[in-house]
Amino acid sequence: MRRRTGRLAGVVAVVALAAGFTAAPATAAPAPPAPVYIALGDSYAAGTGGGGTSAPPAGLPATCLQTAASYPAVRNAALNLGCFGATTADVAAVATLYAPALAAATVVTVTVGGNDVDSGQVALACTASASSPACSAALYNSVVVKLRQLPARIKTMLATIRTKAPDARIVLTGYPRLFTVNAGLSAAQQQAAKAMNSAADLLNATIAYSALVNRVRYVSVTERFNGHGIGSANPWIVAPTGLCNLAINCSPSPFDAFHPTAAGYSGGYAAALESARVP
Repeated sequence: MRRRTGRLAGVVAVVALAAGFTAAPATAAPAPPAPVYIALGDSYAAGTGGGGTSAPPAGLPATCLQTAASYPAVRNAALNLGCFGATTADVAAVATLYAPALAAATVVTVTVGGNDVDSGQVALACTASASSPACSAALYNSVVVKLRQLPARIKTMLATIRTKAPDARIVLTGYPRLFTVNAGLSAAQQQAAKAMNSAADLLNATIAYSALVNRVRYVSVTERFNGHGIGSANPWIVAPTGLCNLAINCSPSPFDAFHPTAAGYSGGYAAALESARVP
């Protein structure tokens, strides 16, 4: 019995020794390639309102009003092609212009739609006087006329982006509500704020619907900006003269009004994208 046990132990030792010499060495799995993230869109993608402006990529106009505080910069985008005043048609044109870069993209974010429905005109007219004919006309034009046209425009834009960035995951983002309605606002200001917030909700719902039917992702920023609108104690939106806090959300540039501050881009947009794992 002892001889058999000894022989068995010897065999096991030989097998183990042989296995040690013949087993393939363990190697670490190769790291996945870093995402190639490119941002498209309007002034909200450009970072307008986030501080001093910088020169945009070659081929874009200097009036794009890009800033280092933009959410694409915070999220380490390889290229930010956002531009002040851009519409869905402009975004499609920029995608075509930068087709060689987009061909390598794995993630593309797009913030656009506000200029298609003239949101800026609504903000200006209704902030001046919520009960004025100008405010009523601007709201009607935006919500009743132009918002109906937006899904078709987004569909056309997305078709172009898909052609230029065939391997990219496309993500549409929404817009924040501009105001936090509270007792600190006058009755007229509260009326204007409610009208503009409702218009923002309708715009976001339209963008979210367009994302769904075109099979791309939608990331909302509404929740991140709640409690940080104009009129709040800690606003993340640049306000026009008369509504801004000098130490927080005033700006000498009239183009910055109704855009996120640097805190809004990082705590609002960048945080929402990070939570959604984009890029």
